[in-house]
Amino acid sequence: AEQYSRDWLVAFSGGKDSTVLLDLAYRYALSRGVRLVVVHNEELLKAPPMFEWVYSVVNKLSSVGVETYVIVPREDFITVIFERRYSPPGPAFMWCTARIKERPTLRFMRMFEGARWVKMTGVRMDESATRGRLIRRRCSLTDVCGQFAWLQRVTGTSIDLAPIADWTTSEVIAYLRTHRQPWTNDAEDYSFLLERVYCGMDRLRSGCTLCTVVSDDEMLRAYAGCLNDERYLSVLELKRELRKVGFDWNLREYRSKKLNERGLEIVRELLIRIFETMPELLMGYATFKPEVIEKHLPELTHLLPRVARKVITEVVML
Repeated sequence: AEQYSRDWLVAFSGGKDSTVLLDLAYRYALSRGVRLVVVHNEELLKAPPMFEWVYSVVNKLSSVGVETYVIVPREDFITVIFERRYSPPGPAFMWCTARIKERPTLRFMRMFEGARWVKMTGVRMDESATRGRLIRRRCSLTDVCGQFAWLQRVTGTSIDLAPIADWTTSEVIAYLRTHRQPWTNDAEDYSFLLERVYCGMDRLRSGCTLCTVVSDDEMLRAYAGCLNDERYLSVLELKRELRKVGFDWNLREYRSKKLNERGLEIVRELLIRIFETMPELLMGYATFKPEVIEKHLPELTHLLPRVARKVITEVVML
């Protein structure tokens, strides 16, 4: 019962797993009078359906009084590329996760230093074979794993918990198909998430639209079909060109991971072509950091008002 004497902090990415976790946490926290805090890490490069979904939920949570925060990174994708001159992220130089997600989250948690938290994530073993092996290996070493939960860490003030670690993908989808959003007055279902964000594909993985760590992008390919929008295929081809920059040593400074002038100019041209092809990919920047586009890609400034969205929750720049 100790978890009910602590505040609950839920990491909400907008994906199906974190949505199920948020749904469960909201229902139980509401029934027990537990303080619920919802945190979303904004990487600024979401696919349009995911952006619309995330902020429909975040705005509704804020409107019903849930303490909700959006964390926006100080060092975002475009800022790092143009000011640090880093090449696009790749398997050997995956700088994006630490700078855009992990470090801002750690800074956010320091704002609540001393508070007693149960920090929850929607991590699941069935999410991928690699994730499953990692969790099982950690469970055999230091963590506590039992039915319904993966207890990752306990400190003096916090418990890190993955309550749906042993859920299968089928169970996640079944839950979403048989429940309605508890934070809406009209009890909306999860059809937008399942049919628009995931295109009705149970195993589709969502992520940053300009992720150059992976060699292919099933998400963009799926959107081209289910949303009947071939611009996604054009973005996919341009993203492949962007990924190649990270593997071309002729585009880097001598013995460095930083781009030389030619490499930086190629990246700049590719980004302009990507955003001109699909301005909606600028939703994150237009809403939270338009000054970055104005500074580094001024040719695109005229597109920002068209794609900016209203967010009513608290935004924290970290």
